[in-house]
Amino acid sequence: MEHVASTFQSDQRTDEFQFFPIPCQQRIQQDERILIPSGDAKVVSTRSDYSQRRRKAAKAFGVNGVDIGKPNDNNKKKKIIHRDIERQRRQEMATLYATLRSLLPSEYLKGKRSISDHMNEAVNYIKHLQKKILELSDKRDELKKSFHSYVSSSVPESLQNSSEDTVMVRPCLAGVEVVISTCLRQGLQLSSVLEVIVAEGLSVVTCISTKVNKR
Repeated sequence: MEHVASTFQSDQRTDEFQFFPIPCQQRIQQDERILIPSGDAKVVSTRSDYSQRRRKAAKAFGVNGVDIGKPNDNNKKKKIIHRDIERQRRQEMATLYATLRSLLPSEYLKGKRSISDHMNEAVNYIKHLQKKILELSDKRDELKKSFHSYVSSSVPESLQNSSEDTVMVRPCLAGVEVVISTCLRQGLQLSSVLEVIVAEGLSVVTCISTKVNKR
């Protein structure tokens, strides 16, 4: 306790006490001068300020210190490309739907507004067309058979077997029927025959060309 005893000394001449700094206080003041230099305008942060900064840093950075505050540039580009592709796909689908609606008859669209209804009606219309095509194909085959039998029975055999070009004109219903028999090797063009008929003042209602006995 030498330093305590030496702290208080009295001056017997003046009966006044003189105070000297305690060594431990000197060490504390020196430590404070080391920690906080003189002339520094910075304020020492409190514990609450430090906690707030730490929470903000935790939000801005991941566990390993990776910046997660902003999305990666590659992820941004991928999202933009995906959004553009999706927008283009929707535009193309809207164009296809509009084209499909324009092809459907009005009776298939009455009272139907949704796209699903239009798709169902398009399927029904396609089935109807397929059925109609089959019916017309059967009718065409029947007409071909009846025409061949008609030509075989109406055209004289002499014309069928003749090697020369022959023309036969006879009344038919309200008009005139013109039957021309020519050899295929001579190459008589049907357009030339029609031009002659039109030049004679006749109007062609129907024109049928068929091959019988290589003629």
